[in-house]
Parts: sequence; structure tokens; C-alpha cells
Amino acid sequence: MSFTPPTAFDASSFSIFRRSLMQNGELPLADVIDSDLFAQGFEGHDVDFGDDEDAVYTPAITLWALVSQVFFAKEQRSCKAAVVRIASLWATLGRQVCDTNTGAYCRARLKIPFEVVRDITQRIALEAELQVSHDDIGADSAVNLSPRVVDEVRSQSSGGRVLLLDGFTITAADTPENQAEYPQNPAQEDGLGFPILRCVTLTSLFTGMLFDLACGPYSGKETGETALMRELLDVLQPGDTLVADCYHCTYWLIAACQQRGVHLVMKNHHKRDDHPADAVRLCKGERLVTWTRPGRPAWMSVDEYAQQPQTVAIRLVDVKVTRKGFRPDTFTVATTMVDDREVAGDWIRSVYESRWLVELDIRAVKCSLNMDILRAKSPDMVRTELWSCLLANNLIRLKMLQSSVATGRDPRSLSFTTTQQLLATNWLLCAVIGVSDEMATLGQQISASERVGHRDGRVEPRVNKRRPKVLALMKKPRHQLQAELEAAA
Repeated sequence: MSFTPPTAFDASSFSIFRRSLMQNGELPLADVIDSDLFAQGFEGHDVDFGDDEDAVYTPAITLWALVSQVFFAKEQRSCKAAVVRIASLWATLGRQVCDTNTGAYCRARLKIPFEVVRDITQRIALEAELQVSHDDIGADSAVNLSPRVVDEVRSQSSGGRVLLLDGFTITAADTPENQAEYPQNPAQEDGLGFPILRCVTLTSLFTGMLFDLACGPYSGKETGETALMRELLDVLQPGDTLVADCYHCTYWLIAACQQRGVHLVMKNHHKRDDHPADAVRLCKGERLVTWTRPGRPAWMSVDEYAQQPQTVAIRLVDVKVTRKGFRPDTFTVATTMVDDREVAGDWIRSVYESRWLVELDIRAVKCSLNMDILRAKSPDMVRTELWSCLLANNLIRLKMLQSSVATGRDPRSLSFTTTQQLLATNWLLCAVIGVSDEMATLGQQISASERVGHRDGRVEPRVNKRRPKVLALMKKPRHQLQAELEAAA
């Protein structure tokens, strides 16, 4: 059986992403991934290279290979594996492959700043969220993952998104450059730890798309999650609802969100009284309280402090926990949606209980996409690698969203890992042969072939059965250990 390569292939065109994502014109949301979206990201930052007619590492091919690394782990994630994929692409197209040295590819990657990848990632999330309607997807009550099942009308009438806020940490390669910008845990001795990045994300409750991420050093002045969250405030739009845990339940975040017309749903901070004496009862399990502006924090200027409201009205909603294994029997949620006739208490409870989805989203990025340990040797490439993982996340989420629209399934009921495996398998194949109707149909079927989320009342002991092979932990820098071995020899 012979293979005839395509007669035309433009290495500078970003249409290669449409093919690798198994897109054709008949799929829903197919126009989200177009060449202009990627090209505008590069043009917006004046990134231009690989203009020669015979150039291999154009912006399109380099970004395509960079994203391909995210879909794999260990040896298949290396730059060498990415170069081999590019060489295979050229050879299959009938082009001559000179060598598979990684030097040219690594130099090309350095020419793509993380801001380009970040802008493309954000554009995909915005376009997908704008184009998809809750009416496009059936009320899959068997899954019951999102508050849309409880009250579909509410998120439509608010005119905004429901965004989940949470933070996490990741590590980078132990190089002097990375240590200088992202120092290791200060509790560790020099040479025994890895550079650590603290990250805070905003993701969509409905689609799982990531809208933005702020990152910084693990420790030091203005490096906490609340400080990083302030960098994300401009992403919020009027009508949005921000869902966060009790760590972010601060007066200043509430005031900043109210100034932007954004509502909040957060677990009440443990240092605040859930049942203050001056609370006004609204109905059973709900009451209205007034919080007074505290003293000026060190990071806020005098002028900014003067612009903060003297008081904010907060509605406290009690949540009774019925799941087994959950530590407290009840807890209290604080929200700025103070009108109990406009917004039902059950919707507030459902929204906060759905906050757990962001933990699964972070696990998908850190574990399935292996973002917990970054391989880059310099801070610039650390940030580029970080955002390439997030770009891959949104591409996978887009593929899941397309299947959910086609099948009427809740996006949260589709398997992230199965969709990742689908794209990883066909990333090179579809880039070469294109996407037939049969391939596009297969992509829709595979993404919707499994159902996840049936975990109501699930309790699992936090133990491992398989015994890992654990070596002795490093307690001295490696060069000292090597010197001791040489002295003892």
C-alpha cells in the first residue's frame, strides 16, 4: 500500500493546529481554532522568524512541536522527541531531512515569549465560552456536576461566567537562573531543594477552560495567593461570579470585586463569626451581616485605602454536609448575592460545593499533563513551558466541549485523559494526512466514549497499596556526597 503525500503544505500556516485537533468545518466551535487566532498572537508581540522558503522551524511548526511535548511524558516529552516528530512530518511530506539535532529547535523555542502562548490560550477560552450556550448542551442530570443542573436560568440571567479560583505550586529544574528567580523552600538547605513557583488560576466552572494564571516565587514579600489574585482582577467582567475557598474571603477582595460588578461565593473565613449577634435573619440557614472596613494593609496606598467602601453587605448561607467522610457536618458560605428572592440559597450551596471541580482541573494539568515538574533551564523558558501546558489544557477542553455540544452531554462528564490520549495519538497523523469526515466523527465519539463524575458520597482511604522503591533522601548537596565517595574510595 503506497502513500501519496499532500501536494501543498505551508509550514508558516497555523492551519496545522486545525488538522492536529481533528477539526473540519462541520464541527461545532470549529472556527475557534483558526489561523488568525494564532497569527494575531505572534503579530501582537512582533515575533517573526523562519521567513525563508526552506525554513523548517517557523513559528507555526515550533509552537506545534512545543505543544506536542505536553501530550507526552518522560522520554517522549523531550526536545529530541519533538524534533523527531518534526522530522517525521517533513519526511512524510516528501521533504528531505538534513539532521535531527535539537539545537535549531531549542533556539526557535527561545524566540517565542510566554506572552504569545498566554494570549493564544486566553483567546481560546474567551471565544469558546462566548460561542457555546448552555442551551446547546442538555441537562445531564445523571452527572450533576455543575449548578446549571440546579438552576440553569440563573447563570443565563446573570450574563456572566462562574469562575473557580485556586492556587497550587510546581517545581522547575534546579539551575542557578531558576533558583535566582524562583528560590527553593527557605526551610531547605542550599543544594537540597528545587525552584518553586506559586500559581493562582481562574477556570470556568462550566467548561473547565483556563482564563488566566498568575505565578511568582514561593515565598517572600507579596508572593502569597491573595497577592497573586490581585494580578487577575482585570480578567473579571461585570456579571461574573467568583468562587473561592476561605483563604480568599477577605474584605479587600470583596471590595475590589464589587467595584467591578463581580459577585463572590466563598467559604466564610474561620476567624469570622458564622452567627454574629447583629445578623439579620433572612430565612432558615441564611442571614445578612455587615462587615466594616479594617485597617489599611501595608501593600495598599493611602489613596487606595480611602477609595475602599466603609462597609460591605454579606449574606451568610449554611451548608449541611451529607457526604460520608467529610470532616465538618456544616459550614457557612459568604456571598455578595444578598437578595435571597433573586438568588436561591440552594444555588449558592450548589455553586460552592462545585468548587471541588477546580481541584480536579489542577490535577489534570499537573498530573495528566505533567506540569508539576517543569524541565526548562531558564526562567523565560519555564514560563513558556508553563503556558504551553495551559494551552494544551484549553485545546483538550475545547475538544471536549465540541463533543459535549454534539452529544448534549455536560462537559464535565467527559474524560480529560481520554481526550488527551486521542489528541496525542493523532497529533502527528492528522497534521500529515489531514482530517477526513471519518476522522472528525471518530474524534467526537472517542471524547464522549466515557462518563466521569459518578462520585457522590465516595470515600477512599488515603493510602497506597504498592510500595515504591524509595532511596535515601538527599541530606547534603550532590557535590559533597560525590567528594565523600571519592575520599572513601
